[in-house]
Amino acid sequence: MKVTFYGVRGSIPAPGADTYRYGGNTTCAEVITSSGYRMIIDCGTGIRKLGLKLLKEKDPAAIPIFITHAHWDHVQGLPFFLPIYMPRFKLMFVSANDSFDRLYQTLYNQMDGYVFPADLQEVQSQVKFEIIDSKGFDFGGVHFDTILNNHPVPTHGLRIKDGEKTFVFITDNELRAEKPATPYQDFAAFCRGADILVHDAQYTEEDMKKTRGWGHSTFGEAVKLAEEAGVKRLGFFHHDPERTDDQLDEIIKQMQGTTQVKLFGTREGEVLEL
Repeated sequence: MKVTFYGVRGSIPAPGADTYRYGGNTTCAEVITSSGYRMIIDCGTGIRKLGLKLLKEKDPAAIPIFITHAHWDHVQGLPFFLPIYMPRFKLMFVSANDSFDRLYQTLYNQMDGYVFPADLQEVQSQVKFEIIDSKGFDFGGVHFDTILNNHPVPTHGLRIKDGEKTFVFITDNELRAEKPATPYQDFAAFCRGADILVHDAQYTEEDMKKTRGWGHSTFGEAVKLAEEAGVKRLGFFHHDPERTDDQLDEIIKQMQGTTQVKLFGTREGEVLEL
């Protein structure tokens, strides 16, 4: 299994000299299984560059795009995803949240021909929308489990098991929410034994004094989860738009000194091989 990050920033794109090493694009990742099956996670601004890569493929297979939730930083790149305008592409938008109508309307609202010149109803690709069982689903011979995150709107994390390897992706999740949709121990069970866990770590403990209830976690909370779940590697994700590369370097260095779990900050363009 191979995971490539095309956007790792949270809330809003943050391009600039202070963020170029980790990247400024918002959430988008590509997962390619050991059998060559591809899934895209979220349509943040990072999906634009992924789209350029996909245009080079002569006969692309149908591509499911898993939408963790509909906050703007996770869907705002879709109008700039060029494959959606190409007849040879088959795209299936998949969600464990809400209803078919709600998912479609969310994406259509930003591509209605008025706020963006292209109309989602008139794109040339073959587009489908599917609401899947929140308890898990299968694609391409690989099983995907989902978990309901603690976030202001329904949001789901993913656990992907490919052969003997397990990758867990949980963005936009407040592990210590005051009124959790999912209790902490359920997240520990969901992440148990993962080879790599990528988890929301937008805030520091100091930040959290002002942002409790916003639906995100701290670096320390993510580390504790990884320790309790017996995770081998933990990648910090959904970097705050104000967090500079140097600040991330220093935080990761400090956190690594507190744990035996191997830590890293996810970077735009980074490829994880499991």
